Formats: sequence, structure tokens, C-alpha cells
Amino acid sequence: LELTAAQQAYQQAVDLDPEWQPASDGLQRVNTEINQMEFDQRMTEGLIAISDGHYDAARAAFRMAQNLKPESREPADGLLQVEQEVRLNQISAYEQQALQQEEDEQWPEAVATYENILEIDDNLEFAQQGRRNAQQLTQLHMELDEYIAEPDKLSSPSTMQKATMKVVDITRMSAVGPELLAKRDELSRLLKRAATPLSVQLVSDNATNVSIYKVGKLGSFETHELSLRPGRYVAVGSRAGYRDVRLEFLVGPEQEAKPIVIRCEEAI
Repeated sequence: LELTAAQQAYQQAVDLDPEWQPASDGLQRVNTEINQMEFDQRMTEGLIAISDGHYDAARAAFRMAQNLKPESREPADGLLQVEQEVRLNQISAYEQQALQQEEDEQWPEAVATYENILEIDDNLEFAQQGRRNAQQLTQLHMELDEYIAEPDKLSSPSTMQKATMKVVDITRMSAVGPELLAKRDELSRLLKRAATPLSVQLVSDNATNVSIYKVGKLGSFETHELSLRPGRYVAVGSRAGYRDVRLEFLVGPEQEAKPIVIRCEEAI
């Protein structure tokens, strides 16, 4: 098995007599054997590199084997195995990242991570389901943020009903993170605030006809007391021969309870 020495000896014989067939046959046989041994060595190196997670080294070994025996399918299979391992590692890394983002309630980031997984393989059911769940929770947080940012809109019956259903839906969920629970509790507090009427005193001149949008016509009076839910209201006053007045006011437990004065005082 001293193949290099045998190769040199046969080569010397061929150089002395190129027509001597045993020397030519021997050189070809030894070259084939050396090529096969190098091929087997590169294939072995590639497989070991895969098992060690050294994918660049594995690719290099399989490509060298491919150059040694272009007709062999084994190097191509090895390269395919490398790409499959790389894909599986990428998917696994993204999956762990997505799970951490879910635990931290970073739902928009989780959507992006699941989309990265689906770019690698769009048939993965866990990634499809994960993206749907993350998208739904992203939307839920956005809706809660909108309600919390504008609590005065909760006085509207339709808005209050929708917001209440959100609270109920979250309460029924099996697994809820601390951030979502905090937003649910804050919205519950704001809904209670919005449902609790407050006393509002209106002051006029007994000549101005007063009405309040979404409440009704109040007529003329000097003082009038109403119970209104927290929120933003618009009072309108009208009087023959005078310019109409329009006054927007805010009702809320944190607002100072000043009388709302509405009189038509500018003659036309």
C-alpha cells in the first residue's frame, strides 16, 4: 500500500518505455487507487465536519471530493445534507428567538421572526400558527392602547360595548402575560370611570336655547344640572337676533367641577 512509491516507479517505467503496456496499466491502476483514497478521505472529512457543525469546512471537503470524482453522486448528496442541516439550525434558532419574544410579549417582533422561518420553509405548521397568534395579539395590544390613550371615547355606548368585550375575551384566555393583564385591568378601570355619571352644572341667561349633542335639547334656563358620563361634549346655544355659540367641554372625575356657561351675547 505504498501507493506514492508505486506511482513513482510506474511513472519511471513509462518514461523509459511508453509502449510497455504493463507499466501504463500499473500507473493507471495506482492513480485510480490514489484518487479513490483521496475521495474517500474528503468524504469522511465532510461527514465529520457536519457532525461537528462546521458547515463551511464540510462544503469545502465535499467540493474537493466532487472535483476528484465528478461522476459520483455522493459529494452532491453531502452538499445537500449540509444545506439541510444549515436550514434546520436556522429554523431552530429562529424558533427559540420567537419563543423568547412571546414570553416577553414582543408580539410584532415575534411576527417578524415567524415570517423569517416561513421564508425558509413556508409549510411549517408551527410557524404558521405562531405567526397567526402573534398577529392577533399584536392587534389586541394596539386596540387596548387606543382605548387607554383616549378614555373619553369609552362613554360612547358602542365603544364601551366593544371595549368591554375585549376585557371579557382577555379574561377567558388560558395564558395571559403580565403586560396584557395590566392593560386589561387599566381598561377595566377606565370602563368603570366611563360608566359612572358625574354631576354637571350649566349656567345660562334664561333666554338662550341650549342643546347638547348626543344628549338632547335643554331649552332656556338660568341654571340646569345634568348627570353625564365622563367624556367630551359640545353644547350649542341659540337665540333670536343673536349669534349662535358653541362650547366644547370635558367631563371627568379628574376635571375641576366648574359650571358650564353658555349664553348668546353677540347681537346680529
